[in-house]
Amino acid sequence: MTEIIELPKEQDPILVKFGETGSLEECKEQRISLQLARGRIYDLFSNAFGYPWNRKFFRPKSFLEPFDVVLLDEEDWGKVKEMVSRFGKYLPKMALKQVQQEYVRVFGHAVSQECPPYEMQYGTEGGIQSQTDVLIQLGGFYETFGFEFPKSRGKERVDHITVELAFMAYCCFREAYGISNEHDEKKIAIVRASTKKFVRNHIGRWTPLFALFTARKAERGLFKDMVELLSLFVKNECALLDVKPIKVEEPEYRSLSYSMENDLIANAPAECEPVK
Repeated sequence: MTEIIELPKEQDPILVKFGETGSLEECKEQRISLQLARGRIYDLFSNAFGYPWNRKFFRPKSFLEPFDVVLLDEEDWGKVKEMVSRFGKYLPKMALKQVQQEYVRVFGHAVSQECPPYEMQYGTEGGIQSQTDVLIQLGGFYETFGFEFPKSRGKERVDHITVELAFMAYCCFREAYGISNEHDEKKIAIVRASTKKFVRNHIGRWTPLFALFTARKAERGLFKDMVELLSLFVKNECALLDVKPIKVEEPEYRSLSYSMENDLIANAPAECEPVK
């Protein structure tokens, strides 16, 4: 009698972290929900760090449902709820003009030297010689996946935090679509592998220092609380995807030997419309 050998079932490594040990097919709905939640959070952050043209730029309570799905640490859930509650104490009282003034105060009209929202300003692992490679790498990611930053959100350089976060949202939604429509798992795995690489080499590398600088410049209120929430999310993303980025440290950032002033002039995007 021939012995039937049962092959081990393929599992989703992210869901396994939540204790879900079912097969890919058995966990189809959970897989879709998780990717949609991750995409939703990335999209909300992308919108939040763009220039606030209208009141819809940031909706803190919209974070609660997706964060409840993606967080690994129960203590982090308590922190998220506390942060969202904090926004509710002052954001509804701020006029749009006040929000715009605060954005300009923190980030400036051109590229801020204190907390630049552009990855290229933070150097690269390869040192300042390869700094412009950041733009090439990012452009390669976007082109490969057919990603275009929504024109409705303004025109930003490819390494602006809003663009990088929007790309991650796009990839998460794309993975959810692939799972939902039963695409070949090898193709879905390619998207997952690319998002892991993007978090390791880009999002997870420079946003922690960006958050530190922004919190320091803002001192309190909207953008300080916003980057604290972003930091928590990026930390959770690194844990979910099992990536360990080589983070840019402050001494490294401060010791960059190129002329920051000339670089800012050469790479600054069109200024936001002045607040009247």
